[in-house]
Parts: sequence; C-alpha cells; structure tokens
Amino acid sequence: MPYAKIDESLSLYYYTKGQGLPIVFIHPFVMGHNVFMHQESLAENYRLIFYDLAGHGQSTNGDTSLTIELLANHLKILLDHLEVEKAVICGYSHGGLIAQEFALQYPERTSALILAGGYSELNNFTPKFFIKSVMYMAKFRQIPLAAKLQAKLNKYFPEDEQKIYEYAKHTDAERAYEFCKTGLRYKSTYSLYRLKMPILLVYGDLEKPMHHYRLPFEKAAPQTQVVFVEKGTHQVPPQFFMEFNAAVNGFLKPYN
Repeated sequence: MPYAKIDESLSLYYYTKGQGLPIVFIHPFVMGHNVFMHQESLAENYRLIFYDLAGHGQSTNGDTSLTIELLANHLKILLDHLEVEKAVICGYSHGGLIAQEFALQYPERTSALILAGGYSELNNFTPKFFIKSVMYMAKFRQIPLAAKLQAKLNKYFPEDEQKIYEYAKHTDAERAYEFCKTGLRYKSTYSLYRLKMPILLVYGDLEKPMHHYRLPFEKAAPQTQVVFVEKGTHQVPPQFFMEFNAAVNGFLKPYN
C-alpha cells in the first residue's frame, strides 16, 4: 500500500488515480479518503489524490497532537513525496480548514481552492453542536458510534454506509478529538485577503446555517465563485456528487 512518511512516527496512506491537473481531497473528522468515492469519476480529466489524515483510515496516529497548521504541513510533505509541485486543494467541511491553511501557507503550491460546506471560522450553533457531540464521543472512546453517524449522514447508495463506517471506525479517538478541537478554534477570516488563487465554494441549498460563511470570502477574495446545489444538504460531495463533480469540472475547465 502507498504511504508517505511524514516523520518517524507518522505515515499517511494515499491513493491516486488519473492524469492531468492534480486535485487533492481532504476529508472531515471520523472518516477517511473513501468519503470521496463518488469523485473518482473525475479521474477522466484530472490526477486525483486522496489520503487519510493522521489518526484516520489507514494512516498511523503519529506522536504529535494535531493542529490545523500541522495538518497543512503534513499535506505539503505528502505533495513533496508525490513530486506534485502545484495542486488544486479541495476540502470538505472540517477538511476545508486544512485546505485554507495550506493555501495561506503555500500559495505557490495552490492552483485553486475548493471548499464544500466550507468556513473560515465557526461562529454559529448548529455546526458547533455537531462537532462538540463528536468530541464527546471521542473523549469517551465511542468512535464506532461517531463513525455510524458519519456513515449514515454521508451515504448515497445503501452500500456506501457500510463502506464509510468500516473505514471510519478505525479512527483514533485522541486524534479525532484534537482535529475537532483545533477546528473549533481556527480562524482565517482576517487572512482571506491573502488568497489570490481561484476559489470555489459549494453549499447545499438546504444547509441554511452555513450560507453566511461565504460572505467573508466574497468580501476579501472577490475572485470567489459560489455554487448552491439545489435541495442539497451539507453532505454535498458524497450525496450530491453529480452536481458537485459538475461544479468542479465547470470551475476548473479554464485551468485544465
């Protein structure tokens, strides 16, 4: 199996498919790279890079507590390992925080930024409540319960639920807790003006509590494009994959 050695204690599992403009996909907490299983059809036009964050999926746990900044550095080392000089960085939900931080730290390595259900900081009740609930499960070593919840929320076909659950249940409780916690504290709102690359934000039409998160991006980075998926929920990449993939194709067509 392909692994990238990040340091003496950490190796990240990754999976690549296709040729062309590289796109890296970053998953949320208590999941793994297979939440993007329905994005694999994009390999017809792009080089897709999927990987498991530290303490998730088939990656090792590592010895260092997770922060968003550290997770962005892990991605940089992974791209160095793959000899990818520049890539489109695509983050889903909490994974979008890593994508933003990578784009801020390494703008010269970022072709474009895509965020599905993304935010530069968490400032309203609904997402905070969900994240704190997962933190509670992780604290009391109830990762299988959190994995079941994530699998149920992110399935499209009935068989997707089992696939996501079987992978997510291997998440390390401590690393999941740290990823949730560091994301709650993260704030890039006042740094967004530094993002000069093309940006695409994708939200489900029905995830109303998340829609205001587009406003700081539109104000600070006027090149930002926003797509609302009709009847979509927060789980756009796995549940509304045809619309999401079409949005990605349309956005990246001028650059591929």
